[in-house]
Amino acid sequence: MTELSNVAPLLLPWAEDVWGGLRPPVSVEAAQMSAELSCAAYDMEIEPWLRAGWRDASILLDGELTAVPRHESWLGKTIRERRVKARLHQHGALGEVLGTLRQVGESDTCKALVMLHPAPEGRFVVAIGFMGTGARFYDWISNFRMTSQEGVHKGFLQLTKQFESYEERIQFPETARALGMRRLTLGDVLREAEHPGSRFLLWLTGHSQGAALMQVYAHRKMRGNRVLARNIVGYGFASPSVMTGTAVGNPALYPLYHIQCSDDVVTRCGAQVHLGVCLTYLSDEALRRRCYPWPEDSLSVRARACVQPILRRMTDTAACIESAVAFLNVISTGTAADVWNVLGLSGSFPLGRMVSAAEVDGLMRSARRHAAMAYQSITGQPLDQARVADFMADIEAAVRQVGLRAFGAALRQLTGLPHSIAAELPNGCIGAYRFIVEEGMERLIPTCWLAGNPPIRLLGVERTAQARVGRAEETGLVIRRRAQATRRVHRGLRYRDPRPRTDTRHHPPVLEKGAMRAGEKLLRTKER
Repeated sequence: MTELSNVAPLLLPWAEDVWGGLRPPVSVEAAQMSAELSCAAYDMEIEPWLRAGWRDASILLDGELTAVPRHESWLGKTIRERRVKARLHQHGALGEVLGTLRQVGESDTCKALVMLHPAPEGRFVVAIGFMGTGARFYDWISNFRMTSQEGVHKGFLQLTKQFESYEERIQFPETARALGMRRLTLGDVLREAEHPGSRFLLWLTGHSQGAALMQVYAHRKMRGNRVLARNIVGYGFASPSVMTGTAVGNPALYPLYHIQCSDDVVTRCGAQVHLGVCLTYLSDEALRRRCYPWPEDSLSVRARACVQPILRRMTDTAACIESAVAFLNVISTGTAADVWNVLGLSGSFPLGRMVSAAEVDGLMRSARRHAAMAYQSITGQPLDQARVADFMADIEAAVRQVGLRAFGAALRQLTGLPHSIAAELPNGCIGAYRFIVEEGMERLIPTCWLAGNPPIRLLGVERTAQARVGRAEETGLVIRRRAQATRRVHRGLRYRDPRPRTDTRHHPPVLEKGAMRAGEKLLRTKER
C-alpha cells in the first residue's frame, strides 16, 4: 500500500528530460499515489485518504457537489455512500432513458474528487482526481463525441467545462481557517497558481476518460487562466489523445505524464495528440500472465488469435474509426439481440431489450454517420472507404472462422483487460496499470509528439537529437529555467511621445502610457 500522506514526491525540483527541457521528474511514488487516487475516483472511496491527513474533500457527480468533512458522523457517511453508489451504479430502463436523453445536447456526466493536503514550507497539494467512464450506458456518450471543438475532443471538452463551472463552489474551509482566511475556493487556488510564489500545487490524475479530462483541464488552466506549469503535475493512466495535430505547438511542454500499456487500444484513439510525455510499457509475457485472466478454451484462444491482427492495425484515431465503422457494418446484419450481445450491452443496458431490429438498424446508421463526421473533423479528410473495406474483409474472415459472438467476446477481452487499473481481478490477477506502477516503472519508454497534421511521435531514447522540441517558448506554459531570475525593480516612469503631433507616419509604435514590455510580460507601472 502506498503511503498516501507522503506528498514530497509530487514536489520534487524540476530536472532536464531526454529532449533537453525541464520538467517534473518521474517519481515511482508519485505514480503509485496517482494510481491509488485514480482508483479511488471510481467509487469515491476517500476514507483512507482522510485518515492519511487529506482534508476539505469534495465530490462532484453529474452536477451534484458534496463536501465531505474530515470528521464525518457515522450517519452522514452512510447516507453519502449510499447516494454516491446510487448515482454511480444507476440501474433500470427508466434511469437509462432519462440519463441518455439528458446527454442529447451536451454531456454532463463529469465525476471528480477534490481534496487538499499540507506540504512542507507552508505549501499545499490540491488533488483533483477525475473519474474514468462509469458503468452506465450514457457515461460512454461523451467518449464518442469525437468531433473537434477549439481543437479539442468535444466530449472531453464539455465534461471539463462542467467541472470548471464548480471552481468557485469547491471550497477548502479547514485550510481557510488555518490560513486566517474567510473563504478559500478552487478558483482562489487557481488565481494564486498564476504566480511563481504560489503556495498551491495542482496534482491532477485520472484513468481513461479521467486522464483525458486531466489533459484538457491542464490545457485550459495554462492557456486560459495562465496557471504556471511549475504549479501543476499530473499522472494519467490509459490516456486517450485529446487534441488535433495543429491545435497546440509543443505538447511536451505540459507537466503531465501518461503511463500506457502497449496492448491498450484506448491509448491510440481519442483525437491525435497527448499533452505531456507518454511513458509506454512494452507488454510482455510477465505482464500478460499477471494481468489477463482470459478464458483458455480452444474457441476463445482461436478467437483472440483472429482479433489480435486487427487490433494491431488500429494505430491511431483514424484507424480506430475506420475499424469501428467496418465492425458496425458487419454486426448490423445480425439481429438486435446479436448486436447487444456482441457489444457487451445485453446485461448492462435494459433499454436494449426494448429496441426493435429496425430501431437498431437506425442506431447503426446514425453511429456510422457520426463516425464519418468525427473522422473528417479530426483528420481534415473524408472517411477512407478503401481502408474501411480492408478492415471489413478482415473482420468478416475472422467471424467466419469463430462466429460473431466469439469474435465479440475476444474483442472485449483484448480491449478490456489491458485497459484495467483494478487492484483485484479473477484468478489472482491485477490490472495492467497496477502491475506497471508496481513492477514495471523502470521499463517505461518516454515519447512525445511533434506539431503537425498528422502529428509525429518520437521515441526519446532513440531519437534524442531530433526530438529537442522542448525549447520553443509558448506563452503561459512553462518558464524553461532551473531557477527564477532575480527580478529588477522598476520605478514608476512617465512616458511622453516625442514625435510631432502633426505627423505620426512611418514611426515605430509607442507603448501606451504607464506601460512597458519586459520579455513576455507587460509590466504596468505607477505614475510618480
